[in-house]
Amino acid sequence: MGGRWRALGADAQAANAAGSDGLVDDDVAFVEPWGFELADIDVPVLVVHGGEDRVVPVSHADQLVAGLPFAELWLRPRDGHISVLNACPLAMDWILETGR
Repeated sequence: MGGRWRALGADAQAANAAGSDGLVDDDVAFVEPWGFELADIDVPVLVVHGGEDRVVPVSHADQLVAGLPFAELWLRPRDGHISVLNACPLAMDWILETGR
């Protein structure tokens, strides 16, 4: 991974060198309860998802938004699993505007 995503690739390589605990935790989160209910979250939540994500289906974002009382979904149809990070500056503006 080079160019714009070089730093992210370096982080991923460092995490991989540290072992698989993080990957296992991610996988377990798909099949085990999280320890709280989405409906109990009482602050605004922004879910940003890439429409071309080949790792996590858009249906996952839809499911999260359906369960969160104060959620907003930004579907970025041309972004994938990593390129959706291009929305970070806009998401930071959303956080500042939401002000909670």
